[in-house]
Amino acid sequence: MDRKVASLNFTPLRAALILALALPLSVCQCASRNTAVSPGVSAPEGAHQAGESRFKFWRARSSKEQPLLTPERLEAMGDLSLKNRDYETSLIHFLQIIKDYPERYDIRYKIGVIFLLNNQLEAARRELAVVLVKRPDMLEAHEAMGLVHLQEKHYPLALEEFRLVLAQDPQRAKARHFMGVAFLETGQTDRAITELKRAAELDRGQVITYVALGQAHVNQKNYSQAIEWLKKGQTLDPNNSKINHHLGLALAGLKRYDEALSIFKKAGDEAQAYNNIGVHYFMEGKYEEAAKCFQRALELRPVFYGEAKANLQRALEKLQQSRGNDG
Repeated sequence: MDRKVASLNFTPLRAALILALALPLSVCQCASRNTAVSPGVSAPEGAHQAGESRFKFWRARSSKEQPLLTPERLEAMGDLSLKNRDYETSLIHFLQIIKDYPERYDIRYKIGVIFLLNNQLEAARRELAVVLVKRPDMLEAHEAMGLVHLQEKHYPLALEEFRLVLAQDPQRAKARHFMGVAFLETGQTDRAITELKRAAELDRGQVITYVALGQAHVNQKNYSQAIEWLKKGQTLDPNNSKINHHLGLALAGLKRYDEALSIFKKAGDEAQAYNNIGVHYFMEGKYEEAAKCFQRALELRPVFYGEAKANLQRALEKLQQSRGNDG
C-alpha cells in the first residue's frame, strides 16, 4: 500500500473560535447586570475553582491590594484587555468584580469565554454551567457552551446548544454559523452548507462564514462553487490568509496550478505553497512535477520543512516506479 502524502489541513473549528472573540464584547449591550448584591460577599467556590494552577495564580493576583476602582471601570478595563487579546489581564479585572459581586453572571460569562479562548475547556465548561443555571436565557452563554462541546468533539451536545439558541432567535447569524461548523466537523456537508448559507444571508459581513462555505464546497470537490463563495469573502478582506488558502485549494482542484500557487503565496508561506501544489500534482499522478515542487519547498525552508522532505521522497519513489514500468 502506498504511503500517503501529507494532507492539507482544514481548520473550521479554529475559525469558529476566532469568531467567538466577538462574544464577550456583545454582552455589554444585551446582558442584564445584577449589581444589587452587597459587596464583600465571597465568590462561591466551584466553577472558577477548576484546579488549574494558572487560574489560581490569576485569582491570587486579583485578590491583592489594588487601587479602588468601580465595577464599571474594572469591566471597561477588562473588555479593553479582552479586545486586545490580553486574556490574563482581562481575567484579573473580571475576577476582581466577581469577588465583590459574585452574582454578576454577565462577568462570569466573559470569564468562561476567556477560558474557552485559552483552550482551558474544563474551566470554561464549569464557569458557563454556573451562568446557565442562573441565566438560562443568556443566548451568548449557550453559544459559548456549544463551542466548548465542539472543541471537545462532543458534537451532539454542541448541536443541542446551538439549536436551543436558534429556537429562541432564528435570525441569530452566529448560532447558524456555529451549527454549520458542527455539521462540517461531523462530515454532514450538505447540512453544513444549508446552515452556513443562512448565516451568510443573515450577516453578509462575516468573512469566516465565507471561509467555511468555501471549505465545505472544496470537501465536495465543487470547486467552482467554492471559488464563488471565497471571492465574496475576499472582497471583504483581500489579505485574509484563510480565504487565500482555501481559494488556492479550489483553484488547484480545477488544475489551475499557476493561479493556485500565486494565491497560496498570498496566504503567507511560499514553502507551504509549493508543498500544497506538489500534493495536488502527486494526487494527479504527475510525480515529476510534484517532486520539483517539493524540492522547491525544501530550498525555501531546508531545515524546518520535514513535511516537504517526506513528500519529495515519496514522489521520487513513485517517479522511479513509473519509469520502471515504462521501461
